[in-house]
Amino acid sequence: MLGALTAALLTAPAAGAATAPPKGGISSAVQNTFTHALVVRGWAYDPARPATSIVVEFYANGVFIGRTTADHDSPVLVSKYRIPGRHAFSFAVSRGTVPTIVARSGGVTNGARTTLATKPVSHYWPSPGDRIVTVAKRYVGTTRYVDGGSTPSTGFDCSGYTAWVYSHALVKTLPHNAEAQRRGMRLISAAAARPGDLVFYLSGGTAYHVAIYAGHHMQYAAATARDGIRYQAVWSSAVQYRTDWH
Repeated sequence: MLGALTAALLTAPAAGAATAPPKGGISSAVQNTFTHALVVRGWAYDPARPATSIVVEFYANGVFIGRTTADHDSPVLVSKYRIPGRHAFSFAVSRGTVPTIVARSGGVTNGARTTLATKPVSHYWPSPGDRIVTVAKRYVGTTRYVDGGSTPSTGFDCSGYTAWVYSHALVKTLPHNAEAQRRGMRLISAAAARPGDLVFYLSGGTAYHVAIYAGHHMQYAAATARDGIRYQAVWSSAVQYRTDWH
């Protein structure tokens, strides 16, 4: 972020007269097109009172979508331009696809809005593993375990949970059965496993339980009727890791 902020500040003015409008810039604007999470970073200050942090408003397609205070550390402004105070911002919101973001501010007095910057938004589609983990996290601690369950409203069993997550992550349609899921995926080593792969628990060469690998020997699983959906350690050495997306 600091490198992008430095580039955005190459034309930043020094603290000026009290009549000057608020100044600012957008260093990055990035949106995840799967979750619709939009993150905007930049800087803003008011020459009238350069040591005071100001509120920045954001607009998409002419519609107000939120505001934040530019009160993060801003070392480039302080060291290079001798503008005191904290003036960086990071704004996050979930929104439908945003083509361009506009930042405005009324400065210290919250007066007439000045357009600080306009920037096209960069969009990206996350990897299958990122999508799987994103969906899996939604149900941890909020959804119960139910034998035969396959939806959040009814509850999940282990393979109902993995099938739901893979389907809603737009990765693969899985059968509602741990062993059938195991047979439909490619065996990989534990070292090759990535977050979003499946962990199959074996007895007699057959899978009796399945979970979603989270990395670092952790998993997301429809565990037990007492625990519901949990983020937990992989708790057995008699497991296989399988995938079909890498």
